[in-house]
Amino acid sequence: MIEHTVNVTQPAAMRFGLTGIESIKQNIQVIATTYAGTVPLDRALGISPGVVDQPEVIAQALFVNELMAAIEEGEPRAQITDIDYEQTPEEAAQGKYHAVIRFVEREVL
Repeated sequence: MIEHTVNVTQPAAMRFGLTGIESIKQNIQVIATTYAGTVPLDRALGISPGVVDQPEVIAQALFVNELMAAIEEGEPRAQITDIDYEQTPEEAAQGKYHAVIRFVEREVL
């Protein structure tokens, strides 16, 4: 199976008509950059905003848990293989980091 990567730095522009892997990547990007409760017709979509108010190590662990559950619920075609964190020099100066999500395509019946 081919492993694919989504680098979650910020919300991306929505592209319509995507299919296959590109559609899955966009859906993961949307899920990972959306706070739960902010989408009018799908209040459960996204991650809890409460994870950002925790100490860094705890926030990362909670964020992985939130992402895994949200992606499992919102994008069943993706099987997450790894979630890691990276920092650009600018992010490090601001105390920020971003997720790098790796997944393989799952057969959905």
